[in-house]
Amino acid sequence: MFAWLRQSKLKPKQIKQPKLKNFVLVFFLTIAAYLLFAFPAVALETTTEEAIYIDYQEDFKVSHPNFFDLLPTGNLLICRVGYQKPAVAEVTLDGQEVWSFSGIQANSALRLANGNYLLADSGAPGPPYIPRVCEVSPQGNIVWEYRFSSLAQAPRYAERLANGNTLITLPFKVIEVTPAKKVVWSYGWGKPVPPGVPGYLACPVNATRQANGNTLVVDHGLIGGRVFELTPQKQIVWQYGAGTYPRLEPTSKEPASKPGYLKQPVYVVKLPDGNALISDLGTQALITVSRDGKLINTVSWRSSLTALPVLNQWWARPLTPEKVLVAFTLTSLRSRILSLNLEKQQNTA
Repeated sequence: MFAWLRQSKLKPKQIKQPKLKNFVLVFFLTIAAYLLFAFPAVALETTTEEAIYIDYQEDFKVSHPNFFDLLPTGNLLICRVGYQKPAVAEVTLDGQEVWSFSGIQANSALRLANGNYLLADSGAPGPPYIPRVCEVSPQGNIVWEYRFSSLAQAPRYAERLANGNTLITLPFKVIEVTPAKKVVWSYGWGKPVPPGVPGYLACPVNATRQANGNTLVVDHGLIGGRVFELTPQKQIVWQYGAGTYPRLEPTSKEPASKPGYLKQPVYVVKLPDGNALISDLGTQALITVSRDGKLINTVSWRSSLTALPVLNQWWARPLTPEKVLVAFTLTSLRSRILSLNLEKQQNTA
């Protein structure tokens, strides 16, 4: 705006009175402020080869996007959690809410092929105060539900399998449940056990079934995480991360990705070439790992957020080895979901 004033044909003598000059500045500043704050959610598009560049902002200050999914339509499905007005909502990139289910502290939400929504409800703070996985119709009706007896079993992630069963990630266990609510497969003890015990899970956050029948598990961990692939017979055939993380040097001021280690993994996808792409929230990086468990490259998004007043980062969804969607809250307490196009970096650690 100030550059426009400098480049305009107006000369200083044409604005003789200081009051008139101040009026012009205030007028344009008012217009700029209105455009900035009147629309809390915006979508920006660039000519990238892979996808739309997304910059989605919410005006909520009492909740944050614990989990989100990018739908094929381009809409975002957001789990808003917090002490007031928790809900799952589907929104367009310009901020229009097209569907919502309120009173639920959801840890994950996916839209199914039949148009319904599969929600992993932690069980608080609203009725029925019971952790559950439920399938909800667009009209808000619960058409299927699997309940747990204790808040200690609050589900963290759920997905619908091709066979109609539901794969559910719990704090210390992964289970597969039929539509008739029968558990037909599980991994883990359902309680804390010492590391090294077969079936040990420290803090799993999601498990996804692969086309070959194996299951990819993301264990967020306590002092370091891991990602591993299980056969139906519960044998680990691939793993990255040790469940621990090396201490940083005292002089280090920011997290550093260490080959062979994961700090706080939150999601993994298998790429068409068989490699695994892991989003590690602890090191703020996308990590590509080969089929034989070797580090290929690490791409950080830390520097991409240095200009933003970020208070907390909640979840990260990898799209490609150089593109990630990150949900975070600003110091203003407003939330934002941003698509970052990152520069490929070879890991030199």
